[in-house]
Amino acid sequence: MPTTVEIKGEFETRIKRLIDAGLYSNIAEAVRDGLRHLLKDYDEKEIAIELYRQEKVSIAKAASIAGLSSTSMKKLLIERGINPKLGVEGVKELKEDYETLKGSKN
Repeated sequence: MPTTVEIKGEFETRIKRLIDAGLYSNIAEAVRDGLRHLLKDYDEKEIAIELYRQEKVSIAKAASIAGLSSTSMKKLLIERGINPKLGVEGVKELKEDYETLKGSKN
């Protein structure tokens, strides 16, 4: 699903300079490249750990985000001083785990 972003002011001016200099062909290309550089600085494992710590995702989902098995994710959480929950907490988490695991087999 595409996201629309409004770019104006100093950001717009600077991006247009990059385009004028021939470094990018349009604003969308420049923004995508900027996002690639930004996201390169974030480790998926760290993001998964934080989402799990905040109880926003299950272990299965955190493992999927981090690119790990559920067992490896549990070990990583323990190494970071986070006690993984045993089993699912409810129907919502069970469904999320099912969808995550189903998607990872494809």
